[in-house]
Amino acid sequence: MVVEIPQTTQFHQLVHSIYYFFIMKINSTLSILLTIGISFLSAPISNAELVDGLIEYWEFDGNYTAGLDASNDGVLAVTGTGSASFVAGKFDSAVDLANSGGAGNQAVINVGDPAEFAFEAGSMSISAWYTTESLYTSWNTLVSQGEGNNWRIARHGTSGTNFKYSVGGPASVPANIDQQDGSWHHVVVTHVSGGDITMYIDGAAAATQADWVLGNGNSLSMQIGGNAKAANRGWDGNIDDVALWDRAITPEEVASIWNDGVGASIASLTGGTSTPLQIVDVAHTSTVDNILVDLTFTSKEGGVYSVFATTDLSLPLTSWFELSDGFPAAVGESSTVFPVDFNAQSLPLGDYQFFVVVKNP
Repeated sequence: MVVEIPQTTQFHQLVHSIYYFFIMKINSTLSILLTIGISFLSAPISNAELVDGLIEYWEFDGNYTAGLDASNDGVLAVTGTGSASFVAGKFDSAVDLANSGGAGNQAVINVGDPAEFAFEAGSMSISAWYTTESLYTSWNTLVSQGEGNNWRIARHGTSGTNFKYSVGGPASVPANIDQQDGSWHHVVVTHVSGGDITMYIDGAAAATQADWVLGNGNSLSMQIGGNAKAANRGWDGNIDDVALWDRAITPEEVASIWNDGVGASIASLTGGTSTPLQIVDVAHTSTVDNILVDLTFTSKEGGVYSVFATTDLSLPLTSWFELSDGFPAAVGESSTVFPVDFNAQSLPLGDYQFFVVVKNP
């Protein structure tokens, strides 16, 4: 059973993934109804298919942490006068790389083990948001896995406006890199093994070219804001919400991330996990004067979840009653049980009761 509920900005600001169920009293008999998954009307919560093939993402919300696997956390490498700081981003914060000092004055972010994100002979997609502060050298690189038959998104030579995707990919793609005014733009490249390579700029397909075979990474780490095989080409500008898939995401999925220019973060679209958050079981016992519930929801070890309750769905989430603001995921399990005791938690017995599970950022 699925219901549609109009969404408010409070949900977009506070919730990554949520599921509700409710309990009601009918003729003085307490009954639990079916678990209800909420299907949202707005793009930022409604595209759980993006978890399919999602390999990793980096939010840059005050740190270089990877969203799915801590072994992919970014490591900042700085030389000379290069620097990095966190600034207001497309979503929350972004990393501002200062790489305008020329040779030997660089700040880049290394992620993952060598060759981990090469996708040798396979398919892939990459998504990133960016601003430009200067074009101080040729081939400024937004994100890369090297040169040759490895992939990269970089300024096309000395072009004042265009991107290129690696050696055999789309070239001279207008990408607004001349807009050095802090304006945010979005790039996606989808690379289909045995098919086409397409570059999207700001939600629209801008160029397509025939596939070429991805290499093995040449034992290089992927770099955000630089090129491990061609030093001193670091990006000078802001970068936010970089994500990788081991498949070609669809035009509809690209559009959901672009979201008419408003943007939708990968975490908001996927629940911040490779497994969408779901309520999978509601076990309960009830008497005339109490209800006990075991609420089981899918979870990721190391994650932390909040649980809220309300009798009025018209209220913003900030006004719901907080049952827990930091309930840890079960260790060694793919689901977690949250116990609810109506009496102990001062929940009314004689009205509709709605619950929400929220994955904390």
